[in-house]
Amino acid sequence: MLPSRTNSYWQRKLPETEIKRLKALCQYQILDTVPEAHFDNITRLAAYICKTPIAAISLVDAQRQWFKSKIGFMATEEPRDITFCAYTIELAELFVVPDTLVDERFATNPFVVGDARIRFYAGAPLITPDGFILGTLCVLDHVPRELSCEQIQFLRILADQVVAQLELRRNLKDLKQNIVKRQKSEAKLRHHVFHDELTGLPNRSLFIKRLKSAILKAKWQTDYLFAVLFIDLDRFKVVNDSLGHMVGDQLLIATACRLKACLRPEDTVARLGGDEFVILLDNIKNINDAIDVAERLQAKLSLPFNLTGHEVFTSISTGIALSTTADRQAEDLLRDADTAMYRAKVLGKARYEVFDTEMHDSVVKLLQLENDLRRAIERQEFEVYYQPIVLVETEKITGFEALIRWQHPTRSLLNPVDFISVAEETGAIVPIGYWVLFEACRQLRTWQLEFSAQSLTMSVNLSSKQFSQPDIVEQIVHILQSTNLDAHSLKLEITESTIMENAESATAMLLQLRDLGIEIYLDDFGTGYSSLSSLHRFPVDVLKIDRSFINTINRSDEKTKIVQVIMSLAQNLGMDAIAEGIETVEQMMQMKTLQCKYGQGYLFSKPLDKNAAAALIASII
Repeated sequence: MLPSRTNSYWQRKLPETEIKRLKALCQYQILDTVPEAHFDNITRLAAYICKTPIAAISLVDAQRQWFKSKIGFMATEEPRDITFCAYTIELAELFVVPDTLVDERFATNPFVVGDARIRFYAGAPLITPDGFILGTLCVLDHVPRELSCEQIQFLRILADQVVAQLELRRNLKDLKQNIVKRQKSEAKLRHHVFHDELTGLPNRSLFIKRLKSAILKAKWQTDYLFAVLFIDLDRFKVVNDSLGHMVGDQLLIATACRLKACLRPEDTVARLGGDEFVILLDNIKNINDAIDVAERLQAKLSLPFNLTGHEVFTSISTGIALSTTADRQAEDLLRDADTAMYRAKVLGKARYEVFDTEMHDSVVKLLQLENDLRRAIERQEFEVYYQPIVLVETEKITGFEALIRWQHPTRSLLNPVDFISVAEETGAIVPIGYWVLFEACRQLRTWQLEFSAQSLTMSVNLSSKQFSQPDIVEQIVHILQSTNLDAHSLKLEITESTIMENAESATAMLLQLRDLGIEIYLDDFGTGYSSLSSLHRFPVDVLKIDRSFINTINRSDEKTKIVQVIMSLAQNLGMDAIAEGIETVEQMMQMKTLQCKYGQGYLFSKPLDKNAAAALIASII
């Protein structure tokens, strides 16, 4: 079966063609595989046609000859350097040895002179479509013999069938591998489509799908109850802005893990985006089950997070919507839970609220108000009212505070308390604030020219969002120039909480405004969280004492003492003070006693429209 060759021949560096042939053989992934019926049938047919006791499908590797199929012997492989088939793959054509003993190439071969007693060999090369010879289909006998032309033709045909089976096998294997890859790719794509990339949680699409299934189940199973929990992280923006987006992402991932740890396997927690999460509590008994989960989540999320060396504290606001009716839509339940979460935010955060129909009605009204608010400026529905500011000692008017009013098309005249919070949330407060500032400056300049009232001043409130605009100083300068109003006539009122949000940048901006000649009033003083020890660092000219201290000053010793402290503080810092909300003579007398310089309130005048304010100015000039 195997002719002898020296080992040194095979130890030489392999030629490029042999390297490519071995690579082609490896690509078929056929070596050392289990027997297969297709190949065994060809081997048996070759032996039958050629009338030999031995036949094999031989694949020639780098150092061995390995048999994919065989009959008439037991060996599974032989060393390549003594093989008949090694000659066949080099000749690249059918190779026949009629009598091995009389052929000098094989006369001393161990399988010829040994126990195997091989006297006849015929091998047809297995040539791939790319021209590589992988091995042979060979037949062998113990006696010398010849093959007929017909047998030789059939041996070649059967060798081609071996190659066809190899090709088919490889293609099927490649097809299976491609199918597996495709299945994995599709599974990965499905996971990507239905899961959040950052946290790995289900996303909105998958959550809605499961929520719809729960709603459908509730229609057919009357005792089935579920709940939707809408969760928003408190203070996430602060963490993101102060520690960076990487820490923010870590917080979201850690939050997702804690949420999952608090739920049952049948429940679903999903991330909707940003810092918003939503939970589907499946098959609960009553609302108490949902409340228990909300409280457990609140306790778990209140524990500190250790994120890359930063100890981060947060809390969650949670809204709960119960599936009490079977005809609800998925988006309706999600909206209701969101509405309840918003109520929890409004009521102080770090808490939960259960949705009720009154919440929905309130949200609908709020949405309508928001829509109306966006169109109010272009429809010129806003109006500035002016409330006098007087010297307490003489009750002489020194200026006005500009106060916005909204002449709503269906709800009559609205005070700021009815819409300012919505304007702040939607960002509409910025253009509204600039409009008020421009209108107030324009009106004061008109009065100054009309009544020769150059000493009158105008106080205008700046919202925190307006104050945080990077071009706020340029905008104010532009308004002063457009209205031709002297900067010394303008007073800007800013709350202490606005300054304390970013004390360093706020101080720099206030200094720029003061350099222009604009005085700074600290509004609602005493109600915020500023540090009294740091108040002297801020370029503030006047403290405005909040009306909540003034309207009870005669009934509360505590409030009186607070006002006394504020007045003392202002005097020690070289500041003046304005008392807001003076409504009685007694309150005014108290302010005189405390040496408060300015006053403002209904005792002197309610806020007036521009015509009434002009008439008041005319009466005192």
